[in-house]
Amino acid sequence: MPPKKKAAVKGPFFFFMLEFRARQQAKGHQFPGGMEQVMREAGPHWDKLDDEMREVYKDKAKAYKKLPKQNYGEKYTAQGIPYSVVEKEQRERAAKVELIRNSIAERIQTACVRNELEAMKVYFIAFNHFCKTTSNVYVPAEMALAKYSLENGVMAKMHEYINPQKIPLGLALDAITWSEETHRLPVPPDSKGETDFSVLLEKLLNFIDFEEEKKCKNFLLFTDAKDVGETENILSQFTEDSKILFPFLVCPLGEFFYQLKVATERYGLGLDKPNFPGRTIADVLLKKDPYEYTGGISCDFHEDLGNPRYCALSRVIRWAYMISDNCCLDLNIEVISGQHLPANADTTLCTDMTQSDSKSFVSSSDLTHVSLPKILKQGRSKSPFRNMDDINGSVIYSSRGGTVKDCDQKSVASDKLNETNPFYAALKARPGPSSSALDTKSFNPFSRQAQLDETRQPRDVGVVGHGRGALLSGLRGKSALAGGCGGFASQSEVSSSVGGGCDSSVKFSDCDDD
Repeated sequence: MPPKKKAAVKGPFFFFMLEFRARQQAKGHQFPGGMEQVMREAGPHWDKLDDEMREVYKDKAKAYKKLPKQNYGEKYTAQGIPYSVVEKEQRERAAKVELIRNSIAERIQTACVRNELEAMKVYFIAFNHFCKTTSNVYVPAEMALAKYSLENGVMAKMHEYINPQKIPLGLALDAITWSEETHRLPVPPDSKGETDFSVLLEKLLNFIDFEEEKKCKNFLLFTDAKDVGETENILSQFTEDSKILFPFLVCPLGEFFYQLKVATERYGLGLDKPNFPGRTIADVLLKKDPYEYTGGISCDFHEDLGNPRYCALSRVIRWAYMISDNCCLDLNIEVISGQHLPANADTTLCTDMTQSDSKSFVSSSDLTHVSLPKILKQGRSKSPFRNMDDINGSVIYSSRGGTVKDCDQKSVASDKLNETNPFYAALKARPGPSSSALDTKSFNPFSRQAQLDETRQPRDVGVVGHGRGALLSGLRGKSALAGGCGGFASQSEVSSSVGGGCDSSVKFSDCDDD
């Protein structure tokens, strides 16, 4: 076994290399070759230093050697970053995730204890940017906020264009490309909006009623999970010149959506175990964004441009619509057009559900069709089948047959398929093995076994039995394609040697010219 290599001693030149690499990376220079490339490029600069300038790095090397023995010779990553730094960053990220979850849970739990879950106010925030520097600094272009509660929907909104005046050197093409692909706002020096970040901060604080909200340990702002870093960076630019430390905590919207949905099911429907699957489903629902192209909710610029999808104002309002669409039902909150749902949503269909009436509320927005039935506090509908009427008169069928009474006379979900569903009714009418399987709970018409049964038992040929031999036997004596000449026989002769023969063949006689 070869001897274990000793850790290289960290001399003055090593600490000079670390400083040299940090300075060059700040200028945008990268080192794909790792520390070897840094060593080659830093060598000439080190040779130019006199003894007095090198004394600084010698002191760093002496201080490093005086560290406890267990820290001497620390391991580094391939990028030259100490593992202790990497582990520290991982611990900080985990602590931040825990802080966000606990802060959201505390906010919702406090509202539930005070019986104010419907009136709890939250703020959604979204930014658009022109470009991002190599040091992960975003150049902002647009800002939007929305004040929201389950009871009143979108209560207020704020929108501002941001003019950064200039783009960092070397990023003009990136800014133009990103703008054309997304928000399409004019790029500096042609951009419009507020240039003073302190004015934007003042407007933001006035909108969110900071004096009232600062009583909390952290002021929560919610945005899309992938935009948390961008939002934190731009807010830090707003507060950079201020001497006041603002306790903004930017949280992923999916985490808030999940915890709010669990709370509405528990306190609104009385469910001990919520039906909402998990945080991943909340993120999927937000990513689906059924109101993505809804008109009339974006700023004037994007509305005239016909590009509401990337408008920051449209995004925060769409988040409010999606949360209303999923949570207001649980608390029996009457939805309001333009606040909980788009202005063109038909709320007249939101009628009370009774045992004999299973009408449902369905949005009539041009591009959305996702709203759910209204549920009264006295319980869900006990209609025979859980079907819903579409606004256009068609019916949205359930796959299961409602509820049945068990031995204790309690209502439980039925295992039988909903035979009023045309899809299952058609399967029920089919001959063959698949029809008998419809009465079982585990039947799946798209399973591999169902497809094999369908292949082995053809429905269109009146044959009994399975396999190719049975199919050929059933074809014996049947007429082939009739007609004049053209190479087709007037009568087909089919012979199948299944018992003692070794092959099965189909023979066609030639057509006579006369």
